[in-house]
Amino acid sequence: MLTDPIKTLEAYVNQPSGSHDRADVTAMAALIAADFESLGFTVERHEFEATGPALVCRIGRGERQLMLMGHMDTVFPHDVSVPFQDNGDGTASGSGIIDMKGGIVVMLYALREALPQLDLDRIRLCAVINPDEEIGSPSSHDLLLRTAQESFAALSFEPAGDGRLTCARKGVTNVTIACKGIPGHAGAQYTRCASAIQALCAHITNLYTLRDDKREISFNAGVISGGTAENVVAPEAKCRCEFRYFDQSLKAVLSEKILAICAQEPVPGVTTTVTFGSSHPAIDLNEKSQVLLDAALAIADEQGRALHHERTGGAGDIAIVGQAGIGVLDGLGLQGQKMHTIKEWANIALIPQQIELAARLMVQLLI
Repeated sequence: MLTDPIKTLEAYVNQPSGSHDRADVTAMAALIAADFESLGFTVERHEFEATGPALVCRIGRGERQLMLMGHMDTVFPHDVSVPFQDNGDGTASGSGIIDMKGGIVVMLYALREALPQLDLDRIRLCAVINPDEEIGSPSSHDLLLRTAQESFAALSFEPAGDGRLTCARKGVTNVTIACKGIPGHAGAQYTRCASAIQALCAHITNLYTLRDDKREISFNAGVISGGTAENVVAPEAKCRCEFRYFDQSLKAVLSEKILAICAQEPVPGVTTTVTFGSSHPAIDLNEKSQVLLDAALAIADEQGRALHHERTGGAGDIAIVGQAGIGVLDGLGLQGQKMHTIKEWANIALIPQQIELAARLMVQLLI
């Protein structure tokens, strides 16, 4: 039962829900489902083999549907999850407190305020709370997109940072570069060998030339492994990388450039394979999203707050639902900092204003 936002937030934060901890995510889903049901929503559970369930929460009987979005998973495994703590200064800390258990709390209490003002015979609301956003939403991707195709707009409750709203998130594509060399003794046989590590290092150096700050293209080599011993010419080496972009058309262009770079042979005898992995689409600010943004900024201005729009390099689920051609707005959750760290904290003093902003925005879009 929804009685107090801080108490609900404490209960949510104290239930660990790391993306890969199926039992924890399932327990988190049960808490959230009960709270939606207390508002009169019907809740469908969509089970996925690799994760906990996604929740699809519906209310209303009209033709026009507004989509709400949130995720219940965090980046924190059970054994490193930090419980809720009220810091006594208008802030609180705990794992996932802004990313994004606090966002779900804002959504729920905003709905509690908005629903009495809405004609449920004329409109519908559908909230999708997925269990795998922090790992790229591989299981819930299609569910998110299908719901978006039934909706005229989508509001997402990811963290608000220092007062940030966003309608633009970079796309990200993962890629693995693997080199296979000719091993041998590093002192006695090196002239007849070919180092996979040497070749991989050359490829990585060349791949970093893809970075283009003017076009907001980034490349990162994140994890490198390879070799067997310091006195053995490396037989294998591998690197897990990613590249990001705001222009979705650049995905194919950059993929071709990566293949061309890795087709070169910086070390004779070394073979290289390129494997493209999971990919999150890009979305940039457009006319439909601008309408949502302008409405939210106007409400914040009436509250006496100066929120701002920010194009962010972080991937997010609004990019998935944006592929349906609808307007999207993100950043309606809690303000705070240090997400994805054990020092994650939220400005809980601003919770009433965040709830009011979201509730007024829902009503304005649906009446």
